[in-house]
Amino acid sequence: MACHILGSEEIDMSFYYVQKPFEKYGKTLINHVNISVEIGEHIALVGDNGVGKTTLLSELYLKYRDNAYLMTQDMTDYYNETGMEFVLSLFPEILKLKKEITYNYEKIADYIAYNGYEVEQKIITQANLFNLTETDLDKQMGLLSGGQQTRVALLRSIISEKDLILLDEPTNHLDQTMLNDLITHMNKSKCTIIYVSHHRGFINATASHIIEINRTQTRKFTGNYNQYKEIIDLEFQTQVNAYEKQQKEVKKLEDTIKRVKEWHAASKQTTSVRDPSMQKRLSKLAQKSKVKESQLNQKLNEKNIEEPEKDNRKFRFEHHEKKRKRYLLRLEDFSISINDLCIYNQANFEIKNNENILLTGPNGSGKSLLINLIRQKIKPDQGFIHITPSLKIGYFDQQNNNLTYRETPLNTLLALEGMTRSQAQTILAAFGFDQDKIIEPVAYLSMGEKSKLQFVLLFFSNPNLLILDEPTNYFDITTQDLIMDMIHSFSGQVLIVTHDQYLQSRFTATHWEVSNKQLHNLTLNQYRKTNTVDTLKLLDDYKTIDESGHFETEN
Repeated sequence: MACHILGSEEIDMSFYYVQKPFEKYGKTLINHVNISVEIGEHIALVGDNGVGKTTLLSELYLKYRDNAYLMTQDMTDYYNETGMEFVLSLFPEILKLKKEITYNYEKIADYIAYNGYEVEQKIITQANLFNLTETDLDKQMGLLSGGQQTRVALLRSIISEKDLILLDEPTNHLDQTMLNDLITHMNKSKCTIIYVSHHRGFINATASHIIEINRTQTRKFTGNYNQYKEIIDLEFQTQVNAYEKQQKEVKKLEDTIKRVKEWHAASKQTTSVRDPSMQKRLSKLAQKSKVKESQLNQKLNEKNIEEPEKDNRKFRFEHHEKKRKRYLLRLEDFSISINDLCIYNQANFEIKNNENILLTGPNGSGKSLLINLIRQKIKPDQGFIHITPSLKIGYFDQQNNNLTYRETPLNTLLALEGMTRSQAQTILAAFGFDQDKIIEPVAYLSMGEKSKLQFVLLFFSNPNLLILDEPTNYFDITTQDLIMDMIHSFSGQVLIVTHDQYLQSRFTATHWEVSNKQLHNLTLNQYRKTNTVDTLKLLDDYKTIDESGHFETEN
């Protein structure tokens, strides 16, 4: 990733940005934003969903837009544009002329004068770095896979020639090959780059600094995610230790105050009221005890270390009916083409009862198409699809297209049968929605919050089979772990489509891969390969068979 590729002079950027308070829609997101950025730094913004990371990127873009490029998460506004048109929108005059050429050939001369063909060729050349063909760029953005859309957006960031690159979730939908390429591009870049990401491995590989964002403030740390995590874990443990030490001191002070009070009360009871000298002594002792009690209470009030806040949220799926069939579904010898392009050719796929599935494959290989076949949204050109009757599928859409954007989260839940307002509010709060968020239109939520709302709906859908398409894309790191615990608690079957290696490492499942228009059971193939190796070793160890039919070794 280079700052400038079209021949202009390279200029890098540093800046200092302060805003107090940081607001959106009249609501304070962060009490105090304080960001210093030096030339060439690669900074990852981390924090909970909805805290304002995407909003902060947008504000930085608005302030420094002459020198900045912003890559956004949501590409729906560009679905009717081709990939080439989307990139060329960086150059409005060239794009305008390109569209006019289709019906007015006289504009070709103007297009040449604006170096239109030269720019197009440089775009095509750079596209090869992102494994994008000229044919891909000629397709409408809405027809590209999620990974292809992300790659076009990254291509556009390079073509922009800006000194400050702002990227919002740049790893979403990328397969491992493209992710590795992006890491290489970023590490070579001398640009100042600020990005939002929840991908631990990517942050570790690319970040020179971390900026942590919470409701109170922003804090900058040197190093990658693992180094940042070590610091905040140590910080948290130090706070826990200080609080526990304080609580012991508080208990000791409270016990001392109690003993002083008890001693004073006992003294009053044992002293004769008719003895003036004892009364005088008692009065002095009472005065001393009050002073002592006051001193102890003052010390007690000085113990003001608050208990460190722990995240004790746990999400669990409701009980559901398990299917007793051997196979939940089978796809046999199916073929399907899209726009005359063959995606699957006599492929086979199955999900057995009590079997979870991990589905991987390169961007554009047909993973989302397979999901649509399973959900019976489309039919194959040939072949057979057998799905267990009454199988109920809960589907998580990577683009959140199954949400109604004009509705509020609260009304979305109230539409569920038997749901009360109190229950809806409690559930949404458990998933991290505050009182303001639940009454905002879904359109105003961050992508991470939209994804969490999807999981709330899945929670109540009572499915037998969960189909999760890139479920961790937009979740903050803490929520990713909570969602994984939620998935592990599900007693039905789960099909996960993901490029996230961290998620793959935490999910025990049969691994299927899409390649060469086929679906391959890698787990089965691996098992067979291992058995073959063992067998060959066995035959090598046992050389001959004796008269009784027993193997004999050389030993």
